[in-house]
Amino acid sequence: MSGRGAIGKITAMTQGSIEVTKPDGSRVLVKLSANTKFRKDRQPAALTDFKVGDSVMVRGPENSDHSVNAEMIGGRSANTVGGNGGGRFGSGRGPGGGAGPGGPPAGELGKDYVAGEVKSIDPPKLTVLRSDNVTQTLELNEDTSLRKGRESITMADIHPGDHVMIRGASRNNVFEPRNALVLSPEQWERMQQNRARSAPAANAPANPPLAAAPASNPPQQ
Repeated sequence: MSGRGAIGKITAMTQGSIEVTKPDGSRVLVKLSANTKFRKDRQPAALTDFKVGDSVMVRGPENSDHSVNAEMIGGRSANTVGGNGGGRFGSGRGPGGGAGPGGPPAGELGKDYVAGEVKSIDPPKLTVLRSDNVTQTLELNEDTSLRKGRESITMADIHPGDHVMIRGASRNNVFEPRNALVLSPEQWERMQQNRARSAPAANAPANPPLAAAPASNPPQQ
């Protein structure tokens, strides 16, 4: 699927289009066609499964008038929390594959997980300034689980300045996010402290040299 698409909440619906209001308050006309695919809570769906107020992500090319020709519309039930959600809009599963929030991350930064501050959002992409001061852009998809605490959220609930822990895998040198968790300031601070404690001491020699033995006095003549 191509194009920027849109994320936000449905504010109006017709048979051939829906109106989506983005987090910044702007509105986007989303045009539907016979080829538009729908998913809700990680299951195939239809337009009739959506209603005004639902959070959605739209993928498809943008027209010159800034409307979007929808190739796919994905969403979750409006009050999904915990284990009942799905897809990018929250599966309720923890960001598996390592320690929980605040614990030392498992795997390699940038390949197994991405942790850092969200710098910009260009749906379906996030640009994150990682904890090692490297900027990485990753593209979410309809199967990416998003959570904040115990609550399933949408991409519209993520904002620049948020700290995130995103787990996934690298395929063909591209990081594919599977689970994303928006961290509280306390969780982020705890994670940084644990990371600092678990890091090996910089420049510390593995085997410190032994003290040189004192020189023996030469034999008396």
